[in-house]
Amino acid sequence: MMFTKIFGRNTEFQKFMISYATNIEEAGSKFATFVRAFDPERLPEWIKDIKDIEHACDDVTHKTMNWLEGTFIVNYDREDIYRLAADLDDIVDSMDAAATRISLYNLKEILPDIVRLAEVLDAACKETARAVHAVSGQKLNRSVLEICKNIKNHEEEGDKIYHKTLAWLFQGEKDPLDVIKFKEIIEDIERSLDKCNQTAMNVESIIFKYS
Repeated sequence: MMFTKIFGRNTEFQKFMISYATNIEEAGSKFATFVRAFDPERLPEWIKDIKDIEHACDDVTHKTMNWLEGTFIVNYDREDIYRLAADLDDIVDSMDAAATRISLYNLKEILPDIVRLAEVLDAACKETARAVHAVSGQKLNRSVLEICKNIKNHEEEGDKIYHKTLAWLFQGEKDPLDVIKFKEIIEDIERSLDKCNQTAMNVESIIFKYS
């Protein structure tokens, strides 16, 4: 059955997906912009911005789950939507966790590789937003698979930066506390990238099933 026959009148689904896309793209941009021009004095403002977006995503997830509970979707695996919504929410949750750690650890500077990792995450978030916009439309197009491939490429690039940074942290004589702090931050950013990639896989699954 074609996607349009299933979701043609379900405008709520489209509304929720567009909200996710907007929030994820904004979070990625704000995260990378601040990390790039790191200013400890602006930390409270930045943390609030990320936290507000995280709360907005939580709200969308809550509404999506309630909608799924009260909506009969003909010939569609609702588990696909559950997974999609959960992974989209987790993208921003992990960014919020990284931002919170940066604030709690009272950092005075950001490692260059963390800046690079944040920039890769920003690019992945933009592509993820594009994929979510595409899958929320009334007609699926397999050209979205190219977007999913781009997300995977960003995730692989992030993996390389993550492992390079991790190796550097455990080389030479460094303050053990600094090693722990930076390790946890890059793990949160990498986790957010992983969820972008998982979202791409969810989108691919929907494409293959319904187009």
